[in-house]
Amino acid sequence: MNMSDPGSLENLHDIIAPLPVAWFPPAPGWYALGLSLLLLFSWFSAQRYLAWKRDTYRREALIELDKLEKGLADSAGYKQILVQLPQLVKRTAIAAYGRSRVASLDGVDWLTFLDKTGSTDVFTGGEGKLLSDCPYQSPAKLAAFSREQVTGLLRAVHLWINKHQA
Repeated sequence: MNMSDPGSLENLHDIIAPLPVAWFPPAPGWYALGLSLLLLFSWFSAQRYLAWKRDTYRREALIELDKLEKGLADSAGYKQILVQLPQLVKRTAIAAYGRSRVASLDGVDWLTFLDKTGSTDVFTGGEGKLLSDCPYQSPAKLAAFSREQVTGLLRAVHLWINKHQA
């Protein structure tokens, strides 16, 4: 046989498998992807933190509203709710929209503002109407409001605090 014949079967060798591809160090594209994901996660975390910080007034208002709702059981707390609730809503609105936009509002303008910012009509056309009357009523008139009216007002305020868009 002739060894110089390139077509000879004697010139065949076993297949040599290549070495496996190393996992480390990764290609530059993986570094770029990792950095991009890290930046995206950092940005998302910062946005969530800022939103949480921005809604601090809302959480505090809901805590105070829960305290007021607990006073609904006794008659003395009942009148106190109707005195304190308008103040709570006004403070919350000032924190969300600024003193210059909110402080001068009263009556129908105040209720319209609450409906507009809360995307509802419960203040001008529902239980929320009591909110503009409460600060100016005598204790006898406050006692005349029914528990259902006060409960409806509390629901309306709770909904507004949760849903208003600052």
